[in-house]
Amino acid sequence: LTYSLLQSLETIITPDDSTYDTIFQTRSGHALILRVHMPMQSSGSLPPPPGMSLVGIIATHPWIDTKMRVIGYDPIKSGQSWASSNLLLGNVVDSVVKHIQLNPPEVIEITDDSLQRLQASISPGPGGRVGGQQNQHNSSQTQAPPDYHSALNTSGGAPEEEDHNIPIPPVPSSFPELETMSQSEMQELLDNEEKFQSFVAELPAVTTLNDLKSSIFKGNVETAEANLKHQEELNELHAEVQSLRKSLGEKVEKFRELEARQAELTRPPDKRDIVKRLTKAKKDAYNESEDIASEWLDEGGENDVDDFVRKFMERRTIHHVRAAKIERLTATM
Repeated sequence: LTYSLLQSLETIITPDDSTYDTIFQTRSGHALILRVHMPMQSSGSLPPPPGMSLVGIIATHPWIDTKMRVIGYDPIKSGQSWASSNLLLGNVVDSVVKHIQLNPPEVIEITDDSLQRLQASISPGPGGRVGGQQNQHNSSQTQAPPDYHSALNTSGGAPEEEDHNIPIPPVPSSFPELETMSQSEMQELLDNEEKFQSFVAELPAVTTLNDLKSSIFKGNVETAEANLKHQEELNELHAEVQSLRKSLGEKVEKFRELEARQAELTRPPDKRDIVKRLTKAKKDAYNESEDIASEWLDEGGENDVDDFVRKFMERRTIHHVRAAKIERLTATM
């Protein structure tokens, strides 16, 4: 069996060329939109699998969780399974679309206005054709898919709030099963609790609600299992972050010490302090030269005169150089 694709296979809806819509019709006659998103790959990690979801509807299906995400197709369940599958994105989309076409979901409610108009404009013809036409694919009357934000926010509230709403089907206003019953049959149902419960359990509204309950439970279990698979990785990342934070603190403290040292070394010197230190150094050089002279005289001038003159003149020259520096600095103060 071949069922119609109501619009081109890939419709780019985000500027970064990462999200696409595929619009198709199931064998039950419903028009559906499969949204495919390719997340960015982190460096050094496995490529993340494409995210797929049905947008604009509330439905139940073994492959679909309560948030309308496709979770039943094995190659996109994890990064490892996606990497090992060696499948192209087009092949994956084709497989998921064909499976949902041949195994339609139980549509509880169409929440998107564009999809409602599209559904109203089509009717299943022979071979799943749309509206009895030979090819609706290129028809200008085909409704455009809902925009990204309206699909996330079909209820009109904030996108973040939608995830917290459980799509409970509406209470039916009538029960056709009772309209064909006689009064005695109805009375028998009321009198027989077991038979009454069995009758209620087979009502379409109840079976739909039970399917939804099972889907929610299954989705919660799968989400919890997926979270637990990442627990060890998250613990390692947490330990790494803590280590990096400690290392960063130590390096910041060291940087501040070096920064303070740099500020001290590059600060313009205080001329008064320099004059004070030069004065002390000048006196030291003078005293050293006097000590050399006294020592030579005490020894009776018996040592080499040239050696004495060299040492004495060396210290006295330093003394006079420092005195000249003091004089020049004092003149600029």
